[in-house]
Amino acid sequence: MPLEFAHQHNGQFPDPGPWRHPPTRPLQLSAPLGLETLPVQRFSKVRRAAYGLNLMVVGESGLGKTTFMNTLFNTDLKEEILPKKIHSTQTVEIQPSYYELVEDGVLLNLCIVDTPGFGDELNREHNLTPIIQYIDQQYEEYMAAERHPGIRKAIPDTRIHAVLYFITPTGHGLKEHDVKALKTLSVKANVIPLIAKADTMTAEEKKAFKALLLRDLNAYQISTFPSSYEHEIDGADDLMSHIPFSVIGSDSFTLIGNRRVRARSYRWGVVEVENTEHSDFVYLRELLLATCLHDLVESTHGVHYHEHRAKALRSNGRPASILECDDAYDFQIDSTKQQNKQEMERKEEQIRQSFIEKVQEKEHALREREERLTALRADMVAELEHYKTLLEAEQRELDELVSNSRPNTLSKNSSKLFKAK
Repeated sequence: MPLEFAHQHNGQFPDPGPWRHPPTRPLQLSAPLGLETLPVQRFSKVRRAAYGLNLMVVGESGLGKTTFMNTLFNTDLKEEILPKKIHSTQTVEIQPSYYELVEDGVLLNLCIVDTPGFGDELNREHNLTPIIQYIDQQYEEYMAAERHPGIRKAIPDTRIHAVLYFITPTGHGLKEHDVKALKTLSVKANVIPLIAKADTMTAEEKKAFKALLLRDLNAYQISTFPSSYEHEIDGADDLMSHIPFSVIGSDSFTLIGNRRVRARSYRWGVVEVENTEHSDFVYLRELLLATCLHDLVESTHGVHYHEHRAKALRSNGRPASILECDDAYDFQIDSTKQQNKQEMERKEEQIRQSFIEKVQEKEHALREREERLTALRADMVAELEHYKTLLEAEQRELDELVSNSRPNTLSKNSSKLFKAK
């Protein structure tokens, strides 16, 4: 009976794939239900919840990282909430600091992880080790919370959402330890390269330095955010043109006209932090808070944490098929469709080329046959003209013979008549 039922209903209930529901059927409403209020309800609920952003600051000492972070969030980040310090056996220390920022009723739980000591030693071989260990530790803690039977609410997210990597403004491209650090960190988290102390360079020098950095990033295949996630991020096209961002930090304010702005004063003039002609600070803040904050969190969970979790599960002997989720399934289906489409286009192109070749061969054969028939017709016409010429010549000879024989006949007839008389 089950086999007969399967034969009777074959194709009516297709497999929707792993973790998926069968396709839905659209219906028409006879009266309004109030569905238009659902986005408002969702917005109110999301607004009440706190947002989280975990930033890691990496760079050599003396680049103004602390001042820049104060400038970035328009506050003084010296006083910490829930201070915590993790000492490492290496020269680099990991110092997470937790803050709460409130604006217009929206709460942001901010975690800034500083890495003092990075790049300060002559032997920088192990500078990355404590940083990578800390990032992996947050992934492991999140994965352990997912498996814990007692956790039923949202898991506290301490994973690093973005790494702000400060580059020394040397004007000579990436250093060797910068290349190693960026390649390693870009696999673990979203990396945003920054040119520190942009006020030490002229506009022409910054433009040339950016070109060198972009060349090195492409040459060493270093993934940066959001350039390497274009298919997953909307509205960041204009911001990508400013990567790597040249930034300035300042804790002091200056009056320029009637405006009180963050700036750095020198003998030769004033450099405004939020002036787009002086630095890319405004674009970086827009990227982090106004445009891509959700994308940073989602790419951390869907890309980097997914890779870490998959690697951890595979290391325990679990097959790859168990690790597939909707995204991986969709990617596999899309890839198969794309491959089939390309294969069909290739076969269609082959058939078209084969058809064109056969048409050309047929046209060539018909052209040769037409040329042969034309040549044959020309030969027949020439032969006909030849016979016509011969016929005309014979006709002329006949006419001459006839004309020559007519007087003799007349003379003979006249002599016969004379003798008869």
